[in-house]
Amino acid sequence: MAQSLNRVVLIGRLGREPRLRYTPAGEAVATFSLATDRPARPGGQAEPHLHRVVAWARTAELATQHLTKGQLVCVVGRLTYRDYEARDGQRRRTAEVVARELVLLDRRPDNSPPEETSGGADTA
Repeated sequence: MAQSLNRVVLIGRLGREPRLRYTPAGEAVATFSLATDRPARPGGQAEPHLHRVVAWARTAELATQHLTKGQLVCVVGRLTYRDYEARDGQRRRTAEVVARELVLLDRRPDNSPPEETSGGADTA
């Protein structure tokens, strides 16, 4: 039987501040967007892409404490798809990266080294 792998590594800038919520069971979940650039064709401009990122548990809490809009960060996780019903009643599907690790790549204002954050369970 062939093995499979679902691993995503993105390096980009935060498109918006992480938003922290808690599930009814009390588990932390944070969502934010990450902007990456698609390489430009010769003579063209780079095309930006926004990726939806979801972090759970301790990773979610650390993301909201340490990440700010515009900050350069590496996100390591897995790609997942979620179906939902939009406000207009239409069924929609979205792709999300479920973050397992976050590595801050910008220099910190106090010149401390970049931080790596990883949480416990990877819940979806």
